[in-house]
Amino acid sequence: MASKVRVEFNKTGVKARVTAASEKATFAMATQALKDSNYFAKQDQGGLIKSSEIASDLDAGLLVWDTPYAKKQYYTGEASTDVNPNATKLWAHTARAQYGDDWRKIGQNKVGEEM
Repeated sequence: MASKVRVEFNKTGVKARVTAASEKATFAMATQALKDSNYFAKQDQGGLIKSSEIASDLDAGLLVWDTPYAKKQYYTGEASTDVNPNATKLWAHTARAQYGDDWRKIGQNKVGEEM
């Protein structure tokens, strides 16, 4: 006796699940990346770090330090370690070099949880 199996593929549903998982992974990775980057950010009175918490779009994976002096501080000068002993220029690059593999794992784990 022959039996038939019919499989229906809900392309729209799968796409929605993948998109939702990707969005949650992006948010989780960006949140950790911002935290890790700010660990190395130059700090005097806290305005630079505070600006990143306000201006960054974590849902889009976009980290932004939004002060008039942010770009100059990021690329030039020596970092004073009086307030933040971990401060360095290129703080996001420094964080990525140290924690980039961890960020990828966070994203992979989040997608796995959501799927």
